[in-house]
Amino acid sequence: TEYFDWCDDMARNAGFEIKTAEAKKEKLESQIGELTSSIMVSTSKIEELAAAIAADDAELKDATTVRKKEAADFAKNEAELMDVVETLERAITIISKEMAKNPAALAQIDTSSNARLVQTLGAVIDAAGFAGIDKQKLVALVQSQNSDEQEPGAPEAAVYKSHSSGIVDVLEDMKEKAEASLNDLRKEETNSKHNFEMLKQSLDDQMTADTKDMEDEKAARAEAAEGKATAEGDLEETVKLLKNTKDDLAKASATCMQVAADHEATVKARSEELEAIATAKQILEETTSGASSETYSMFQVARLQNRADLAGLEVVQMLKQLARKHHSSAL
Repeated sequence: TEYFDWCDDMARNAGFEIKTAEAKKEKLESQIGELTSSIMVSTSKIEELAAAIAADDAELKDATTVRKKEAADFAKNEAELMDVVETLERAITIISKEMAKNPAALAQIDTSSNARLVQTLGAVIDAAGFAGIDKQKLVALVQSQNSDEQEPGAPEAAVYKSHSSGIVDVLEDMKEKAEASLNDLRKEETNSKHNFEMLKQSLDDQMTADTKDMEDEKAARAEAAEGKATAEGDLEETVKLLKNTKDDLAKASATCMQVAADHEATVKARSEELEAIATAKQILEETTSGASSETYSMFQVARLQNRADLAGLEVVQMLKQLARKHHSSAL
């Protein structure tokens, strides 16, 4: 009875352990699936952020290259315009002084044509004692200015109509235009520089934000990978425990069933032995009734029936012995 109670308890406990292990297995598998998905999402985001950072960095490098070229062009053009303004200022100052010395000679200069203006300007420059380089610059400026202003097919006199008052007015007009060009150039440079700085700040901020997001995603992915590894280890142990528990339950169940079958067979065998002994006893009583000399033998049989080890006796052997002793053909 105690053994069968143990079998029932063992089966009940093993069933509970199996149910618990299967629930844990299902939970771990779900957890591993979620962590795997999280790792894939983080990896995708990291790749997107890395691509965005690389694109922003490339854009910034390209913009920096363009900006350097713009700055170099500005420096060159600014230097040239400043040189023009300075040259014209010196020319105006020197020629004004010469006009003060001899106003009649320079008051009205013929500027009706490009050739006459340049010729007259050359004479004035020589008289004013201009250095050779400054003379060349000034003459080139006048020629360039007049060439830019003259429309195709327009009479030369029309070009210089506003300059008929004198060479100083021509130079003053050129100086104003040079200063206006210089101002426009500097405004354009200021705008270009501002736009570049705004773009650079925007790209730097975006790359900083993307870099932080990428580091956060990397940390999340590493945490998910660690959690997944732990869950996979727990799952392996759980699967192993579940298998062992099922194996143990199967073995124990088989053993308990075998023991139950053996017990049933034993009980049946004992019943058959007791029935055979009862039959033998009845036969003996019928064949030896009244014989006092057989009392001891019957008493001995009764004692055998009550012995605890009756199940281990060979009933057939005993019956044969009794038959020979009593010369009973019935036995």
